[in-house]
Amino acid sequence: MENTKADVQTDVEEKKEIDTEVILQYREYEVNMDDVTERVKAHYVAKGFKADSIENMQIYVKPEDFTAYYVINDGVVGKVSLF
Repeated sequence: MENTKADVQTDVEEKKEIDTEVILQYREYEVNMDDVTERVKAHYVAKGFKADSIENMQIYVKPEDFTAYYVINDGVVGKVSLF
């Protein structure tokens, strides 16, 4: 019996999201990347922007500098401490 397009769609909808945690370890330091993302958002808001204005965000992690650099909405740049 062949699966119809509706059957395949139902199978996809039934799959649950995987609870994932990403931890960066560098030397004797450790940081949860979700925490870094929240720090970036807080830094953005502290600059006077609204959190709900974020459309896209890139975070560049440089453990050797102990820093995460970010670009939000293709133009707002900044950096936060990793540890």
